[in-house]
Amino acid sequence: MDDLERLAERSHHLLSTARFMTLATCDGTSPWASTVNFVALHAPLRLLYYSLRTARHSLNIEHHPRVAGSMFLTGLPGFGLDGAQFTGLCRPIETNTLTEHHQLYYTLNFPDENDRRQWLLPPPEFRDEGPRRFYTLEVTQWWLLDIDRWLVDKHDQRVAVPLQALTGR
Repeated sequence: MDDLERLAERSHHLLSTARFMTLATCDGTSPWASTVNFVALHAPLRLLYYSLRTARHSLNIEHHPRVAGSMFLTGLPGFGLDGAQFTGLCRPIETNTLTEHHQLYYTLNFPDENDRRQWLLPPPEFRDEGPRRFYTLEVTQWWLLDIDRWLVDKHDQRVAVPLQALTGR
């Protein structure tokens, strides 16, 4: 397996296993970071989540859809942790795709039907004057923790992973 394949494999593990990301937004002057629960969609790489329409990060996205974020896992074999940072464009989903995104989010996030039933919010919560919205964050750049570099000289750096390597699945 070459380096790019290893980076893609690590990325896919993060995307399928990490459940929370830190989302960084800005209102034009002040930055804001929020933790949101997400599921990954591929080709193109998108992160699907929902939030209250009135949340600070949701209001920021209305006016400034360019965002950054990070996710990480700990307790992994070997090095013990892994993480990614990314940039992207975040937008509320279109109303005509609400049913599809609602189903995708809950099915991917809660594969067990009993768990899903416990957490499931009804679609009207996400449309019209409902308090919540689904958002997709289309990833434009992706970096992983450069574990190989850290093991050599303890420099905490990132390595860019081409998006094409992540959307081939």
